[in-house]
Amino acid sequence: MDDIFLQSRFGRVHCRATGGGRLLFLMHSAGRSAHEFDALAHLLAGRFRVVAWDMPGHGDSDRPQGHVTLPDFADLAVELACALGERPILGGGSVGAAIALAATAGPRAAELGGIVAIEMPLSRNAGWWAANWPMIETMFGCPEEPEARARPRFRDWSPEFAARLAIDRHKAGSHAMMDLLWAGRDDADHVQPRIRALALPALFVNGDRGVAPEAATLLPSLHPAAMLRIVADSGHFPHSDDPQAVARAIEEMFA
Repeated sequence: MDDIFLQSRFGRVHCRATGGGRLLFLMHSAGRSAHEFDALAHLLAGRFRVVAWDMPGHGDSDRPQGHVTLPDFADLAVELACALGERPILGGGSVGAAIALAATAGPRAAELGGIVAIEMPLSRNAGWWAANWPMIETMFGCPEEPEARARPRFRDWSPEFAARLAIDRHKAGSHAMMDLLWAGRDDADHVQPRIRALALPALFVNGDRGVAPEAATLLPSLHPAAMLRIVADSGHFPHSDDPQAVARAIEEMFA
């Protein structure tokens, strides 16, 4: 994968890019980086131009001055993606998925070709975030995460993978991670209305041990036309646990 830097109103944005074809712009979860999508990008490179960013405040991108909201991140993602290709597909995992969804309600939504929302919680409203905020602070308030807490979230584990997780969390730091999660908390009550209003092709991908049960229950009532794919034996990161299954779902929907 090639390392590229894009200029934006938040400074330089680092991305990893590969492949050729229709543009798929991917956004990582809190405390991660563009490396989160390396395996998936490799599988899709034959049919898509895959670009994964380090969102501002994470990885090798510049640090924004002040708080950035999820709609701010979404507007930036659309701006960068549309500069790289026509009618790009926005995708992301966890909070990255929430950013992709927020873009569908933004001023340039008509320029997008669709979204891929991986493991986006659908029922976590502002009340859920407030009640569970101590847990969020425990998970993200310190870059050091014990292996005993991190390892169960993934199907496979290796020293190299553990090192990558540690590098990403330390590059972001606790303040950037928590500020991003505040953005998610402040935006949470907009998730379901945005899904109801979706006018773009939308693929939702979940692990059967992640937030899949709520997606299978809620998504048909929120947006019957949205496509849902469940990845077996996977948790909150199906694109890490089974990138082949996620790649197939994306190709079926968009290629």
